[in-house]
Amino acid sequence: MTPYATRLLVLGVVRIFEPAHGYLLLQELNSWRVDQWANVKPGSIYSTLRTLSKDGLLHVVSTTEAAGSAAKTSYRTTPDGIAEFERLVKRSITDVGSPSIATTMSGIGFLPFLERAEVIELFEQRQAALAAESDSLHAAVRDFAETGPVAPPHVVEQFHFLASQVRGNLDWTTGILGRLRSGAYSFRGEPPVWTPPEHDPIWGNRTF
Repeated sequence: MTPYATRLLVLGVVRIFEPAHGYLLLQELNSWRVDQWANVKPGSIYSTLRTLSKDGLLHVVSTTEAAGSAAKTSYRTTPDGIAEFERLVKRSITDVGSPSIATTMSGIGFLPFLERAEVIELFEQRQAALAAESDSLHAAVRDFAETGPVAPPHVVEQFHFLASQVRGNLDWTTGILGRLRSGAYSFRGEPPVWTPPEHDPIWGNRTF
């Protein structure tokens, strides 16, 4: 997972709830099944909360204690935290060089905080970068074919493998662009297309 993915996940979940404590973050991220696509441990959540607070991106709003349980410290995002959060969301979509799917997966969850035009522009940048990468990989395969056995023949298969991954990524990016342009989903400033059931333990109490 990229170094900033955990920061994005923590900042983003605090943005959803405003305020949020560490245990709530863990519950929320578990509902996203992050264990299947990101290496986020409970300890890293609490460590990141403290670091973001130290960096001025979060501030403590309350600390509560309940009988028989540990104290819970709740946080809100600061103006600098909101700016950093939006920067990381945008970076997660355009960072096509990341070796981890957690980079993109982290950003997708917070797209409703951006405007539709911004999101479309980000995916257009992603599409252009992936198309260029795909062209480069296919050119590498052609170079191997034209220059002869300068490397073991099976090495070419590595480029076929990489090209297939980029092609799949590009297909998804093209698909979501089409859906976004046709009005799918809802974004900042738009009426919601979906409202969670009231008091729902999984999807309720969110800001989008």
